[in-house]
Amino acid sequence: MSGRSRGRKSSRAKNRGKGRAKARVRPAPDDAPRDPDPSQISRSQLGRKRRKRGMQGSMDTLENVQLKLENMNAQADRAYLRLSRKFGQLRLQHLERRNHLIQNIPGFWGQAFQNHPQLASFLNSQEKEVLSYLNSLEVEELGLARLGYKIKFYFDRNPYFQNKVLIKEYGCGPSGQVVSRSTPIQWLPGHDLQSLSQGNPENNRSFFGWFSNHSSIESDKIVEIINEELWPNPLQFYLLSEGARVEKGKEKEGRQGPGKQPVETAQPGTYTAVERMVLGPHVSIT
Repeated sequence: MSGRSRGRKSSRAKNRGKGRAKARVRPAPDDAPRDPDPSQISRSQLGRKRRKRGMQGSMDTLENVQLKLENMNAQADRAYLRLSRKFGQLRLQHLERRNHLIQNIPGFWGQAFQNHPQLASFLNSQEKEVLSYLNSLEVEELGLARLGYKIKFYFDRNPYFQNKVLIKEYGCGPSGQVVSRSTPIQWLPGHDLQSLSQGNPENNRSFFGWFSNHSSIESDKIVEIINEELWPNPLQFYLLSEGARVEKGKEKEGRQGPGKQPVETAQPGTYTAVERMVLGPHVSIT
């Protein structure tokens, strides 16, 4: 074999080897994992760092805003307490003056109780007589947060019981429920209205039945009326009876004709004699 023939065979063998090598190398599929691009790694990390810094900045700002809100709430609470004390003292002065003036009007509170359309339904004839000795009523709130209150009934000497003051108190119990307690009534012999009405289902709807009862729904209704209607403005209920007397006087005058002194009635923006007695010359209580 000549040298030229051997050269051609060697060249063909090399070409066949290259072809087999090319056949063994296959392109990778599109979804095959690829080595990450270094430039892409740096951009991704940079984005995460920026987001982390942005979130941390928002958290810091949020904490500062929350702190300012808490400080503002604390300032508002302190301001509220100061205003509550200030106006509580001013209100107390007017209430004391009102109470002093009411004591100069015999039977004021008893009449106000009887004239209230809902309270009147809880009073029997004997209780109306007992309340005619009521000379003062006080509703005392317990604490600035108004967690409870006391209702105090002050009585003149009377033939029914020895107590000069009867107190019913409402407050929160250990588990958060509303509880009440009241002064034991020291009834005089033969005048215990609760014993006399023992067994009467209407006893729970009586005034003294309410006073000694600590579980009735009616009890809650009475204290709500006293606390929210009668105590804030007893004058309006007392004047219901005076208004009725004025109307009767006008009817009587109409039947008898002229010649009688006209009954004084209150004009808008003015006060009757009773209102002037209770309110005083310079104080207006609503």
